[in-house]
Amino acid sequence: MKNFYGLSKPGINTLVSALLITTSILVFSSCSKDKDDNGTALDTGISWPSQWVLVTDRDAENYNYVYSNNSQILYKGGVPKSYSIRSLTEEKDCYFQFSPVAGAGNNVFTIRSYENQDHWWGVFKTNSPFGAEEWYLGVDEDDDIPTNDNTRYVLHFMPKQDGKNMIAIESYSKRGFYLEFLGHTFSGNGLSFVEHDKPESATHFKMMKPEGAGIGK
Repeated sequence: MKNFYGLSKPGINTLVSALLITTSILVFSSCSKDKDDNGTALDTGISWPSQWVLVTDRDAENYNYVYSNNSQILYKGGVPKSYSIRSLTEEKDCYFQFSPVAGAGNNVFTIRSYENQDHWWGVFKTNSPFGAEEWYLGVDEDDDIPTNDNTRYVLHFMPKQDGKNMIAIESYSKRGFYLEFLGHTFSGNGLSFVEHDKPESATHFKMMKPEGAGIGK
């Protein structure tokens, strides 16, 4: 007995199977492409470990940047976009070294001050005056490479901006919490980790080098 299009039942089964396989390949390819759009640390062509200044747009004329003043927390600073990033790194402890964590995945890193190499980024908890938990960016002082999860970060590489690599920084110990220029109980000028449903919703930091005449170069 013939079925539609003159195909027998086995023929239809073969066609359906082929269509399902093709559809699966297309879906897998699409998902892989979506993942590759953001990329991994290996996709960037960067040789790790590597040092960077992290900035975001404050407004059309100025950047926010992350810096340390040799205290227990890290801070948000502001600088004109026309200012020399080399001069900034000479004046402020704002140049940070990113190192992959062996065996933890392509995008898991430790981050420390390039100037004070025993000062590692750490995620710590405090509470607001009303008792709410706050997770903030502090300093873990250690002569050796720390092994605690609170000193590890997942870097999510986003589409480049102005030819520069862009990242969202997720806490490894508090997954789903991303670094933001948001104050906390210790300092209104500090940085906190805020919960987001995806890295695209978090703040994206531009990775800058002390090269060229201006910070935006």
